[in-house]
Amino acid sequence: MDSVRNIAIFASGRGTNALNIVNFVEQNCSGLRVVCLICDFEDAPVLNLLRGRGVDLRVISSKGLSKEEHEQRIWSVLDSFDIDWILLAGYMRILSKEFIAKGIPIVNIHPSLLPLYPGLHSYKKSFENRDEFSGATIHLVDEGVDTGSIILQKKFPRLRSDSFDQFRRRGLENEYELYRLFLYFLNKSDSKVYSLINYFTGEKRDEHLSSGGLSKGL
Repeated sequence: MDSVRNIAIFASGRGTNALNIVNFVEQNCSGLRVVCLICDFEDAPVLNLLRGRGVDLRVISSKGLSKEEHEQRIWSVLDSFDIDWILLAGYMRILSKEFIAKGIPIVNIHPSLLPLYPGLHSYKKSFENRDEFSGATIHLVDEGVDTGSIILQKKFPRLRSDSFDQFRRRGLENEYELYRLFLYFLNKSDSKVYSLINYFTGEKRDEHLSSGGLSKGL
């Protein structure tokens, strides 16, 4: 196993995915440590969720700053913690190519089976299209919007009786499970995560995803 790797979580909102990460790492991952949370809103609920959990909470507002200045402030914090991985958990800002090029691997969770429904309102689009399945994707972050290399995907069915709120709640539970699975592999080694990327970029993705009605998923 690699030595213990330091994780920074970036979050902007409620923080349930961030809490899920912290809980799983604390209970199951001796090779990982969540050392800080970066948040861009001082009143974000995630700050209260993680208060007292041994995670350094840093609010770095973008108000009055250029994108470059804001990211420079974030980077100065990350440097002080010797971060190995950045995990996005509901972070509502798009990182610049210059930030991504710094070299720390950045992982995002997106609420669809990419390449379906990149960007915002993915559950709503899936629900309105009456897809038989929806899901979530863990992927590396690149310069595009939800275009980075896929690491893992997990689907869940839409039930005939589902309201949109029920559908979305099950989607969130699916996200929590998928992030835990990612952390399980990351705890084994960094190379294990990259082997999953090779799996997805090879010939293993043999099920066609159609936005007109998703009948199969991964």
